[in-house]
Amino acid sequence: MMRRVEILESSLVVPAEDTPREMLSLSNIDLLKGPKRSNTIYLYKNNEGAKDFFSTEVLKSALAKALVPFYPLAGRHVVGDDGSSQIDCNAEGVLFQVARSELTADSIQFEPMSAEIMELFIPKTPHSSSLLQMLQVTHLKCGSVVLGTSTNHILIDGRGAAHIFRTWSQIARGDLNSIVQPSFDNGPLCARSPPKISFEFPVYTGDPSEKEDNTKSCVLRLFKLSAEQIMDLKMRCSNGSNITHVSTFCAVSALVWKCYCSASAQELAPDRKSSLYFPADIRNRIHPPIPDYFSNAAIRMAAASEVFKIISSPIGDVARTVKAEIDRVTDEYIRSFIDYVKVMSDKKMSVKTKYVSEPDLRIRTILGVPLCDVDFGWGAPQLFSWEKPTENRVAYIMNQLENDGGIKLTLALDPSTMNQFEKVFYEELSFTNEQIK
Repeated sequence: MMRRVEILESSLVVPAEDTPREMLSLSNIDLLKGPKRSNTIYLYKNNEGAKDFFSTEVLKSALAKALVPFYPLAGRHVVGDDGSSQIDCNAEGVLFQVARSELTADSIQFEPMSAEIMELFIPKTPHSSSLLQMLQVTHLKCGSVVLGTSTNHILIDGRGAAHIFRTWSQIARGDLNSIVQPSFDNGPLCARSPPKISFEFPVYTGDPSEKEDNTKSCVLRLFKLSAEQIMDLKMRCSNGSNITHVSTFCAVSALVWKCYCSASAQELAPDRKSSLYFPADIRNRIHPPIPDYFSNAAIRMAAASEVFKIISSPIGDVARTVKAEIDRVTDEYIRSFIDYVKVMSDKKMSVKTKYVSEPDLRIRTILGVPLCDVDFGWGAPQLFSWEKPTENRVAYIMNQLENDGGIKLTLALDPSTMNQFEKVFYEELSFTNEQIK
């Protein structure tokens, strides 16, 4: 597919009202993320044939109003004279592009997201590193619209992105009563004085020489699990008892981890450790909770076990290994982690997440995050995609757009492992169904 998208308009949308001009400091958790970009694709179909479908005026006006409470997004990521990263809340604006294409929605494979799709629909600018939010609305020949977003991870995580997009769409459709104001106060995430480090954090490393063992080419494949399949899987994880003690995340991540180790068994020594890395949102685990906190509020955790144990153990045991790691995320654990990062920073030692090596797998999840609840007044999106086509050994887990209790799983593996994974995955699901019957 050649690049067949023409940019018709490129502008900066600024807040509709005066906003505070200030330098916003970043938390230590923000600084761990760095200025990486996260991309998403939404597809909207004009099923009713509306003439004003995705009106540029409506979208820009609503965005300008949304940027009043979300004013730091209209600023720029800067590095101060002392080398510290900050957000300059200068109200310079969010990049907003309008484009058109001769392509039709039915002619494009939107998911899993490919590098080609990113090239077509994700906004770009030579100076994108300092911009916090970039948006592109592409009108297709068939009347459908693709909304592509590029978000700077230094300030925004998945829940933060869901918050701004949901607010933008609420304003566009005139639903002003249910808007939740964001909080940019990162004071609750400051280190204690003196620091108190009660735990070790092997998921993070200060070794700048560590190289990522993630160089194999990968393919992305989409899997879907129905609500019934998830229920069966949770029943199996709970040995047929109370499934309320088994979360969807624990059940599905255990399934993926077990199938990955089985698919890789010929390449991995049985006694080798395998780690399952995943994010843990701390908003409701820190005391007092910070539910409306906008910026980054997730830390990486890692469940670990020997490959042979993961393969041979009942899936319920694997799920409990994941849950045990989640349960470690207490208020004291979180505050110890924040203190640890501050101490390392004071020693001029950078902290970063450990790279994913060959026996390991990383989970990226937005289960329960309303990233898809983005209706601008012309209907809900028919498709949402957020994968990174260059990442290997990563599983992306999200709720189905249909909100029917099912989930989507997109997996990135090298081609030979992927073929074996697919075989093992469907065998495991069939086994689950037979066991429940």
